[in-house]
Amino acid sequence: MRKGILGLNIAGLAILFCILIVLGVVFLLWHTTYIVKATPVPMPTGLDPNFITQVDDCFLPVAALYGYDLRIVSGFRSMAEQQQIYDQGRLEDGTIVSEAPPGHSLHNYGLAVDIVDRYQGYNIDWPQLIAIGAYCGLGNGGVGDYPHFEYRGGLTTDQLAAGMRPKPLVLPCSLMAERAASNKPFTLSDLRSCGAPNFPQ
Repeated sequence: MRKGILGLNIAGLAILFCILIVLGVVFLLWHTTYIVKATPVPMPTGLDPNFITQVDDCFLPVAALYGYDLRIVSGFRSMAEQQQIYDQGRLEDGTIVSEAPPGHSLHNYGLAVDIVDRYQGYNIDWPQLIAIGAYCGLGNGGVGDYPHFEYRGGLTTDQLAAGMRPKPLVLPCSLMAERAASNKPFTLSDLRSCGAPNFPQ
């Protein structure tokens, strides 16, 4: 039987050629999906619209069903505002209020809010509220920063600074968007229809 390049017969060469074409197509798809989407975007000047929709249409309404009346006390921060906050207790008198220098806080990318309850202040069942936040796709600042809720989508602040942005959040239930669009309150019955868990108390 006649041998071609690399000692393969014609059928073997045809198979090798097909494999190379498939690998080329896979590479192009990967490049389009991951490299093109990583093209740097400008620094934001306000809260990310997708993020704040998740806060307004999921986190705050679900928290309200558990007796919270939350308000946002800090949202987007410019680099200059972050520097000022970071300097407190370091270059200025007072207590240190932030461990994040400019560019290292998700507030700088419009992907974080700090909350407080209108009536309970910070006397909150944090494990319960953190579980509600997680249901809505939000992470929490953890010990020492419980009022902080954010979304990073697996990205570091260095990646955010380089212009990458996380995949958009999706509301866990379409009823949330419907209630928000019709300006009707989200109810406990709605939450059960969404298949949400019972959040710990």
